[in-house]
Amino acid sequence: MRPLPVLWLTGAPGVGKSTVAWAMYSWAKDEGRPIAYIEIDQLGLLAPAPSNDPQYHRVKADNLRAVLDTFRSHGVQQVIVSGVVDQERGIDGYFATALDIEFTLVRLRCDRTELRRRYLGRGSSEERLEELMSVADAYDQNAVGIPFDTTALAPHEIVAKLSELVCVAGQPHSTAATPAEPPTTGAPAPVLVLAGPTAVGKSTVGFEVLRMLWSRDLPAAYIDVDQLGFCDAEFAREAMSENLIRLWHGYRQAGARALIVVARGIPRPYLQALADQSVTLVHLTASPSGLAKRIASRAHGHPHGDGPGLAGDSLIGASAEQQASTLDRSAEETIAVRQDGDGALVVDTDHETSSALAARLADLFRLDLRA
Repeated sequence: MRPLPVLWLTGAPGVGKSTVAWAMYSWAKDEGRPIAYIEIDQLGLLAPAPSNDPQYHRVKADNLRAVLDTFRSHGVQQVIVSGVVDQERGIDGYFATALDIEFTLVRLRCDRTELRRRYLGRGSSEERLEELMSVADAYDQNAVGIPFDTTALAPHEIVAKLSELVCVAGQPHSTAATPAEPPTTGAPAPVLVLAGPTAVGKSTVGFEVLRMLWSRDLPAAYIDVDQLGFCDAEFAREAMSENLIRLWHGYRQAGARALIVVARGIPRPYLQALADQSVTLVHLTASPSGLAKRIASRAHGHPHGDGPGLAGDSLIGASAEQQASTLDRSAEETIAVRQDGDGALVVDTDHETSSALAARLADLFRLDLRA
């Protein structure tokens, strides 16, 4: 059985890993390739960090293996991964027993002037420039991955040059004869599921709740299920549900005792997947005018809050026509959510700041940390 090919794009923050990886995934998908994509940062949203894994490399590696199992069981023939790796070891040692996976690690790099321009151009702080350059130096000095200089190249030019690393549709692959059963998640733990339409503020509120739990010394994890289904649309929702359970199992193994989940639209499949947990469902809603303002803000490049950047955000740079289309879809999702019910707590976000709402939701977690 042929190992599952995994193309991992790494490099210093700001070099363009996610941008290029998403462009490669989109190109391959348009070409009909059976491919999936995952951003590695989405697999390490846990605090506090395990004492023996302060940079989360082991947590991310274990969670990545679980996600790859899900994709492979649905016929995916290659996975593109983007994100930082161990500055000294790369991925060596983290996947030593993964004989069913074939990694190609490519290190995107550029000259320091261009790296500085890209880093600041995405809105990052100058205060971390020295740290950024030290990371870039470490990758170069330790010869992590296959170097690929992007200094004078646009994303589409990089995709063209790296396209030979993407497998051809129909090539023999390593689909498991019997899909692995998702692991059990153990005794019930408090889970907050935030659902709602596009641009209502789920990620902003959810990550703020997470930060509040961390500040209260409650070991907690965060999962954005929409980031777990970048694959064939036919089984994307099923893959998201399976990956949700696999990640929660991984986070619990790493010490998490509470979970925040954000999901667009009606979250019934995710509630079913988490049926053995102590789930509180909150539907966030907003008026058409409130949604329109948030959609416009996203279109002009304002992020989702302080959480990790989201791959595949089609609202970044969206035209007025695209914004109007998104608003129509969000309005339909709002109606569907209200009609669905599911015993959820419905919260109108027009009349409450994200911080105030997050504080109220964080108080829903009643966990005795001494237990």
